[in-house]
Amino acid sequence: MFMAKITVDLDKCNGDGIYVDVCPSGVYELDSETGKSKVVNPDECIECLACQDQCPEGAITVEVD
Repeated sequence: MFMAKITVDLDKCNGDGIYVDVCPSGVYELDSETGKSKVVNPDECIECLACQDQCPEGAITVEVD
């Protein structure tokens, strides 16, 4: 069982939705109120780190146990 802790720094997030597009597990979606990415399915994270690696703003951190 995966136990990743996922953090999105909303001050850094530019709302381009990159996490939504690169995540193969559907962990993220864009928040309709803020226009920024948010974690909605953290238990589905497979710890591939695609979101962290692809974010141009460095707004996401995935801590792996």
